[in-house]
Amino acid sequence: MIFGGLLASAILAIAYGAFGSSLYEGAPPYVVGTIFKASSIIMLGIIAMVSRSRLLAAGLFFGALGDALLAWSPETFLFGAFAFLIGHLFYITLFLRSGLGIGAALKSPPRLLGALALIVACFVMTYLLVPRDNAMFTPLAIYTGVLTLMALCSFTLPATRWLVMAGAVLFFISDGFVAWNMFHHDPDPSLAYWRSFAGWMIYWAGQAGICIGALGLHRSKD
Repeated sequence: MIFGGLLASAILAIAYGAFGSSLYEGAPPYVVGTIFKASSIIMLGIIAMVSRSRLLAAGLFFGALGDALLAWSPETFLFGAFAFLIGHLFYITLFLRSGLGIGAALKSPPRLLGALALIVACFVMTYLLVPRDNAMFTPLAIYTGVLTLMALCSFTLPATRWLVMAGAVLFFISDGFVAWNMFHHDPDPSLAYWRSFAGWMIYWAGQAGICIGALGLHRSKD
């Protein structure tokens, strides 16, 4: 079930990344694009639900809702960001419940360096990619802060859960692509396409890493 669901999710993600941009012609709402975009993360949520990891499933399903709201219409963008924020709160709860503890994580030099790098990247990414005179600067800065906190909390997990940590970092990186594509349009259509495709696949890989890596966290600590 897990392998089949992951394969289906990967196929849907690649297909959306390759062809999804063609679904946003004309006036919103973009119903087909919304369903197509959310489908790959819904599959991951089903994997978590079947594995009885409720917090993980909730995080993934809110992520799928965020994808859907981002695709539905430009007017629902901030609602999509809010859905993602709620999903991150479920991830944070799962990670902190199952992790080694913040104190133990801070005693590990690699984890501490990784955490500092993420915090610096959070400020730099927000400063460089989101125009400060834009009305969405403040809500997106808040969202990025919560996203960063989610990635930081993944660093409290046991080393055997490295896939979750990698997924959280990839999720963080993909957020930079969203801001880059939104506020810094590339005049070259080919480059814009590949930039969008890369950002989407990094996002999917992040969600998939969190999903597969966190299976079983709700039952016991490693």
